Amino acid sequence: MIRFGTISAGFVGLTACSAITDFRPTLTSVVAPRPVTPTAAPALTILTTKERLLAAIEGQGCELNATNVEAVLASATITREELLQLTPQLQSEGRIAVSGRGVVRSTSANCINA
Repeated sequence: MIRFGTISAGFVGLTACSAITDFRPTLTSVVAPRPVTPTAAPALTILTTKERLLAAIEGQGCELNATNVEAVLASATITREELLQLTPQLQSEGRIAVSGRGVVRSTSANCINA
């Protein structure tokens, strides 16, 4: 009986002394949501194989030679066979110049001024 009384008095004392604080925001502290303005997604530019090759050549100092051919192929994501097919096409379009020693030079505006 004493044990029951002690336990009951303890629970009553704990519940009487404890106050639960409500941390939820009230209606006066709620901030109105701001409208979101949609922005247009940037246009995806898809480069052709020729454009990728020219960009890779420009990235290597506007010249394709024996020392940087692997870097140009990797950057343009093309194979040696594709390079052999694209070179005459770009040359006939006047976009590259091929020298007799195997050096390919871009004739774009970026490379003429460089």
